[in-house]
Amino acid sequence: MDAHLFERSVAAYARALRVLDPLRFQLWSDRGLTMPQARVLFTLIEHGERSAGELADELAVAPPTITGITDRLVKQGLVERREDPRDRRIVRLCLTDEGRQLTVEIAEKSRAYLRDVFETLTAKRLTEICSALEDLAAANAKVRESAPHLASARQAVRS
Repeated sequence: MDAHLFERSVAAYARALRVLDPLRFQLWSDRGLTMPQARVLFTLIEHGERSAGELADELAVAPPTITGITDRLVKQGLVERREDPRDRRIVRLCLTDEGRQLTVEIAEKSRAYLRDVFETLTAKRLTEICSALEDLAAANAKVRESAPHLASARQAVRS
């Protein structure tokens, strides 16, 4: 790969990631949320209730980290703990109505902002961007699946 193209790609990727950051950070800050707490909320809204271990795996963090994050979310009334009806030893984490409402609100405001950004582009350009992002996601999945050091790093985080 050409070094200049690589650097240009890294810079463009970083700029693209920052498109929503100021808005999201402000919305999170207004509610006293940290980025890790927001990640937990969005994982729960996307995948439904989870055990702490499942959340730790999905977010690639250590289980004690998830415990601290979810303790704070429970205190804020955004997440609740429920006994697993199939196995009483397992505690499931799920969004409260307030947690669901907040997560939906943040997502809707983020989508509205992105709509404004996307409307400045032609349909052809937006289609090209979509294709490029889909290619990037596929390339990422391919590298993660074939990289043993990433698998062992994820396993080390779980330990």
